[in-house]
Amino acid sequence: MEKIIGITETRNKIKDLINKVSEEKEVFIITRDSKPEAVVMPYEEYLKNKKDVEEAKKIKFENTLEKIRSNFSEWLCKKGYDINKLSDEEIYEIIRNA
Repeated sequence: MEKIIGITETRNKIKDLINKVSEEKEVFIITRDSKPEAVVMPYEEYLKNKKDVEEAKKIKFENTLEKIRSNFSEWLCKKGYDINKLSDEEIYEIIRNA
């Protein structure tokens, strides 16, 4: 569970805060004027979170690309084309003339 700490207290206790983060794996939310401004967390957790975010972006991109492919195939079908019988060059020509 995260602990909330003000920036002044953080400044005064930075060594203790870093020790708790690195040794006890605690997470601190640092506030300024009672508003969250930063998070201090173990580096390993940061790397894991970063990897998870990158993976989520990759999945979202792949899902979007698949939806685009599906919509494009439907569009070609409505225009009377069979996407399985078209070469890349023919597809590019159809797109250029659309």
